[in-house]
Amino acid sequence: MSTRDSSWLREALATRDIEQVKPNMAAAGERINDARRHVRSARRLADDDRTLAMSACHDAIRKSITAHMAFAGFRARGGEGAHRIVLAYARDQLADAIAPADLDEADDIRRDRGLAEYGDFASRQLTPSHIQTAADVAERIVNAVASALASRG
Repeated sequence: MSTRDSSWLREALATRDIEQVKPNMAAAGERINDARRHVRSARRLADDDRTLAMSACHDAIRKSITAHMAFAGFRARGGEGAHRIVLAYARDQLADAIAPADLDEADDIRRDRGLAEYGDFASRQLTPSHIQTAADVAERIVNAVASALASRG
């Protein structure tokens, strides 16, 4: 799979926010499958375990984008800011596959995941409806990435 040549990607490689690795279609497929399971789990947990459900939505989005990265031969550096780098990669490399509004929502879901993991009274702030909406966004992103991979693989 070829990636779009872009100044963002060149800079991310130069700053080592993104590393080049051997392309791995098997890993990409496994991550897409994991992402689909995470969306289903989030929907099932929306009433009973809201914080875990929100984390599952976030993980589904992140894993689907890292599936694209694995297939293309990239990975985000670890540590602080890694999840933001993954979303920035999606904005740059998957802009033709994922709706901009869904990428904006994905960033909100990333912040909600932070609330779910580290916030006070997160289960009171994350409603089942909010989680179902996040699951809808996650599902659209997972499907968009899976389609992009299928069309190039």
